[in-house]
Amino acid sequence: MTSQTTGQRTGSAGGDQREGEVFDLGYRHYDGPRGGRGTAFTAVYADGIRSVLGLGRGAAAKLMPGLFCLLVLGPALFIISVAGFILSFGGDTDDIELFRHEDYYGFTFVILLLFAAVVGPALLSPDRRNSVLALYAVRPLKSLDYAIARWLAFLTIAMAFTIVPQALLYTSFVLSDSSPWGYFKDHGRDLSAIFAVGLILAAFMTSLAMAAASLTTRRAFASASVIAFIFITAAIGGFGGEILTSDQDRQAYREAGNVGEDEVQAPDGDAAHYMYLLVLPDTMIGGVSRWTFGTRAHFPIAPWYSAAVIAVVITGAFGIMVFRYRKLGG
Repeated sequence: MTSQTTGQRTGSAGGDQREGEVFDLGYRHYDGPRGGRGTAFTAVYADGIRSVLGLGRGAAAKLMPGLFCLLVLGPALFIISVAGFILSFGGDTDDIELFRHEDYYGFTFVILLLFAAVVGPALLSPDRRNSVLALYAVRPLKSLDYAIARWLAFLTIAMAFTIVPQALLYTSFVLSDSSPWGYFKDHGRDLSAIFAVGLILAAFMTSLAMAAASLTTRRAFASASVIAFIFITAAIGGFGGEILTSDQDRQAYREAGNVGEDEVQAPDGDAAHYMYLLVLPDTMIGGVSRWTFGTRAHFPIAPWYSAAVIAVVITGAFGIMVFRYRKLGG
């Protein structure tokens, strides 16, 4: 590449004389590897994971994901420590009631909801607010590619939050049992259930966070929207279910051996019970999770209804994100 500078010099006759000088800067054509659309997609995905974890930034950016990681892993590590302490003194872990996998997912739901609300929108909202999507477009990358890569990046971290603690629990249950191989044979299906529920829960939270972030450039608004959606749907479902539940339904519920006279789920086929499906934490944990692990509690209607509601939320939220980024073009 060449660069030319021009200056003025006053001659002896008093006239102005222009002169220029050319510098050879040694320009060379780029002859390295050239990636296409897939390479650009992978780069945005990897950058999304780094952004979620705060890598490459200051300590403050790493504090939030680190805190949530500690919260989601803490109870599992505590349970493992208790089991190890009992075994070291010759005790039997069967004598105490430890958290089951489906119980732990109930705790994980709350932590992951807060994580998705606080951290998730940071993958999309700032880029839109700062109008940098056009910079991504100079590469062979479409705006929808960008959004899906970000979605997958957060899904990866969310799955680590849901599956890693469960895998640690399962390992501790196997090693602390009097017959590890016997425990593995009796509870082998728990491994597939851990992965299935972890994937569903991670996709649920990821889709909510990315949908909210696609609707606003303000990260705080997106965060509030994620939590508000869960609470508003739960309020509608709970309030509507209570109104539609008759005294006869409550009596039938109690006679069936279920506890709790105030919070009652209606018998099979009653409209009130379908309203309760809008209480998404209970639908996810009490329906999908417990059914997958084979320990479903009293739930009059088929668990497929719970699975269908969660699937609709995931599909709808993901569809909103896709629609928004298709509108942005590119």
